[in-house]
Amino acid sequence: MLTRIISGAVAIVLFIAVVYFLPVECFVVMLAAISAVAAYELTGRNGIVKTGALTASACIFAAATPSVVYYSFETMHIFALLFGAMAISFAIWLFSYGKTNLVMVMTSFFAGVIVPLMLSVILRIRSVENGEYLILFPFIAAWLTDTGAYFTGVFLGRHKLCEKISPKKTIEGSVGGIVACVASLFVFSHIMNLSIDPVLLAVGAVLLSAIAQIGDLSFSIIKREYNIKDYGNIMPGHGGVLDRFDSSVFTIPASYILLTIGGIL
Repeated sequence: MLTRIISGAVAIVLFIAVVYFLPVECFVVMLAAISAVAAYELTGRNGIVKTGALTASACIFAAATPSVVYYSFETMHIFALLFGAMAISFAIWLFSYGKTNLVMVMTSFFAGVIVPLMLSVILRIRSVENGEYLILFPFIAAWLTDTGAYFTGVFLGRHKLCEKISPKKTIEGSVGGIVACVASLFVFSHIMNLSIDPVLLAVGAVLLSAIAQIGDLSFSIIKREYNIKDYGNIMPGHGGVLDRFDSSVFTIPASYILLTIGGIL
């Protein structure tokens, strides 16, 4: 537990330093590093993808994606990114046929572009006025849902939610996570003085919490499918990048949509 606390504290200090005291380009670089490590965890580290070229391709595209999103979020450039990753993945499959299969190709594509693209949407939130504070929105949704679900599940949990995927998660915990998310986002919106319709915020917060839980369970089912305990060990006591950002992969784009509909972005 002590290791987990220290590791988490170091991560928070690093996050604050990069977001609030360094140029925004440093945030782009940090996200590129996070995306590349996540791509490596989902492909090469855990043996899901057994072709080194596919893992390398995934890591390169993952590292490049944040810059594409930050400097040019135009349809043409996003399309070029997706097409390039797909074309190279299939080209590698052609030249390594017999050692590579469709699951590996799709995993490489998913890890190299889709996951980084979802994470990189945070840069679009960061680019608006007060964006350095608005970027907390999706993380609050993810982490407060997780925290609320954990403590509610510990004290009130009786009925299993998805026993075959995550045996400790309960329906009561899920509801507690939703309540914690809604309450925390209302407090955050009040502090930030966000002019977003309360009904839209309430409905959006419920959906964000549900999406956060879907994200958590989605990456858990991958671990169960491939008998993986943790995606990595880059964060002692927490696991890998994907163990910490699994829910955020889902809440970041969902928050972008909600804040856009609400007229904040």
